[in-house]
Amino acid sequence: MSLSADQMKDAVDRYVAAWNSLDPSSYTACFAEDATVQDPYGSTPIRGKVALREFFNGVAQALQEIILVAEQRYVAGSRVAVVFRGKGIGKNGKPVEVEGVDVFEFNEAGRISALWAYWDAATVLAKLRL
Repeated sequence: MSLSADQMKDAVDRYVAAWNSLDPSSYTACFAEDATVQDPYGSTPIRGKVALREFFNGVAQALQEIILVAEQRYVAGSRVAVVFRGKGIGKNGKPVEVEGVDVFEFNEAGRISALWAYWDAATVLAKLRL
């Protein structure tokens, strides 16, 4: 049985909510045990929940707050491409903005099995440096 478009959109909402709450447990709960993430695309793939938690904590520790919004969603098969925009404040007190596209692939349990994130990491991360 494959997931419906609504089920995949709900899973994307949980992922966005995890970032907005900066909650590593909620973030890792979105993923399959053997999930692979390239965030940003072209970087070394992150594999498995332990590595995903480390990645999330690395980004989250540089942020005071973040508000991500999934602006548009395009469903095809077991994938959803999401156009997103976000604003935040770094722990260094500087504002930061991000926009891009995330492509999610889901397993039949509704967990993210793969994620490819397309955004300007160098510019965003430079603003978060202390």
